[in-house]
Amino acid sequence: MEGASNGRHDYGTKWPAYALASSARPETRFAVGSCIEETRNFIEILELNDGNLECVAETEHAFPPTKLLWRPDNGCDGGRQDLLASSTTTLNLWKVEDGQMKCVGKLANTRAQKQSMNLPPLTSFDWSSISHHKLAASSVDTTCTIWNLEKQKIETQLIAHDKAVYDIAFSHVDSLFASVGADGSLRIFDQRNLDHSTIVYESSPPSPLLRLAWNKSNTNHIATIAMDAPGVILIDIRRPSVALAALSYHDSCVNSIAWAPHSRNHLLCGTDDGFGIIWDVAEAIPSKLDTPLLAYDCDSEVYQAQWPASQPDYVALGMAHQIRLLQV
Repeated sequence: MEGASNGRHDYGTKWPAYALASSARPETRFAVGSCIEETRNFIEILELNDGNLECVAETEHAFPPTKLLWRPDNGCDGGRQDLLASSTTTLNLWKVEDGQMKCVGKLANTRAQKQSMNLPPLTSFDWSSISHHKLAASSVDTTCTIWNLEKQKIETQLIAHDKAVYDIAFSHVDSLFASVGADGSLRIFDQRNLDHSTIVYESSPPSPLLRLAWNKSNTNHIATIAMDAPGVILIDIRRPSVALAALSYHDSCVNSIAWAPHSRNHLLCGTDDGFGIIWDVAEAIPSKLDTPLLAYDCDSEVYQAQWPASQPDYVALGMAHQIRLLQV
C-alpha cells in the first residue's frame, strides 16, 4: 500500500477517499477520510516513517467527512495530544495519541435540535490560526456558525448567504472571516459587527462558488473556484467586485486550492483532469495566466490539495484511492 521514489511517497487507501488534512506538528502526519455511500465510514492517520507513508491509527466515522482539519498550533499544549476535527452534520473533535483516536467532542446545532429538525449537513469549516479556541463552520442551511471549543458552545451564528454556504475561512486578522455559497457571492464578515457583510465578489454569469482559500501571508488575496467553470479566480479585497486575475490550465475545473505556508505568491490546485498545479500569482497580475510553475500529472482526478505548514518542501495530493506526497 505504500511506495516511494524520487521524492514521491504514495499510500493506497482501502476505500474511496475524499477528505485530506495535513498536521501542523513537526512530524509528517496526515488524516484521510473515506467517501463510502453508507453510514459507516473511516478516518485513517498517516505518518511518513523511513520513507513510507504508513497508517498509525484508524477509527470509524458516521457518514463521509466533508472536511478534516488539524488544530493549527503545533501541539503547543506541551503534551503529545494532537487534535483533529471532522465535519458531517456535526463537528467532531478527535484526540490522536499513542496510536489511538478518541472522540472528545461532538458539536451540534442546538437550534435545530430544539426545533426537532434533522441536523443540516456541514459543508466545510476552518480553524482560526490566531484564536485556537475558535472554529467556524458553513452549512447548507445558509448559516455560518462560530464555535468556542473551550466551552463547546456556539459563540456566533448568522444567516450568511441567500442559499447554501459551501466554504468558510478565517483571515490572519482575527476578527475577519469569509464565506462563499450557492448564490455566487464571496462575502467578508467582521465578528465585531455582524449586522452586515461586505460582498467582495459575485460570479457573472451567476454560478455557485464552491471553495475559497485566504492567503495567510498576503491577507489582501483570496482565491475561489466556481462550479463548472475552469481554473481559479483571484480576488484582491481592496478592489471588490472585480477579479484580479484568472488562473487556468487546460481549461480544467479545480476541486481544491491551498496557499503555500511559506510564500505569499504560490497557490496549489488539484484539478478534475488529474493534475497538481502550482501557480505563481505574481505573474498573473493583472491578467489571465495559463502557464503554471508546476503541472504534475497524477493520472487520476485530484480531489484534495494540501501544502503542509510543517513540511513546505512537499505538497500532498488526494485522489480516490491514493494519497501522494510530492517533493517540489
